[in-house]
Amino acid sequence: MTEHAELKIYPYKMMKIYSVSFKNLSDMHMFLTSDPEVNRKIFIRQHSLMGQTEFAGESLEKAVDYLIGGYSGDYEIALRMQKELEKTVIIKESSRQREKAMAGSHPNVPAYIAGVPKAMYKLQRAKEKKFVTIWFNLAYPVMTSDGAIINRGALTLSLVSLLEAHGIGVDLKAFTACYCRGEIFISKIGLKSPSELINGKKCFYPMCSRLFLRRVIFRVMESMPFEETEWYPNYGEPMTEDQLRAIFGISDNDIVISSPVYMGIGGENINHDGKRFFKRIELEKYIDIYSKKDSLL
Repeated sequence: MTEHAELKIYPYKMMKIYSVSFKNLSDMHMFLTSDPEVNRKIFIRQHSLMGQTEFAGESLEKAVDYLIGGYSGDYEIALRMQKELEKTVIIKESSRQREKAMAGSHPNVPAYIAGVPKAMYKLQRAKEKKFVTIWFNLAYPVMTSDGAIINRGALTLSLVSLLEAHGIGVDLKAFTACYCRGEIFISKIGLKSPSELINGKKCFYPMCSRLFLRRVIFRVMESMPFEETEWYPNYGEPMTEDQLRAIFGISDNDIVISSPVYMGIGGENINHDGKRFFKRIELEKYIDIYSKKDSLL
């Protein structure tokens, strides 16, 4: 497609997949500023460009600029929601225990005086570091509220922080997956590798802003060589978690964050949303947590 975007078109069962990948937000910015050709046979009117502010937010030009310039938007709200949730959650830490040994880092003085062979202490072997991939689907139904979008993003950022605090490396992949009749659209972008710490401000824009989906992703979709005419005007339907796991080959150990309504997120109370969210992803499979109040699990 271009040096900044990799497009693959291939069959899947009785359907056709259009998959476009970006290494990072900068590559997405470079792709869009090249003004890719619009598929006029399908998109007779560009929602990315002409969508009302009430529906899509600021202009496409600004939406593209935010890819490299940063976007604050409702970040303070998301941060406040995240902190409110994390006040109620405590990780059950599992510290490494000492054990008696013939060689170690600390002497066992009573044992040494008594002539016992195992007169040293050593820490138990640390558990092998675990890794998990989180697949975050940017797509959601058109009537989803801003509160639900922000809460889903804030909860996911809290989830990453909880996993990392428990010594679990996280690979965070943001994607859009939707379909129209016999065609599937997939857009993937890397947000965080397992070796990186979570950057909340960097992740906020794609994860919490309707501007990103309804301007940026829509503009990417408008450049796809789709054949199904019904992509316009609704730009497809979001895919279910089962469909996503099958298409991507996602293992049972990986976490899929689907639309807010599927994750049980209403957008009003972050703690109530958190309880349903953590239950949906079965957080207890990865870490042990409890809450100070309004038990989350």
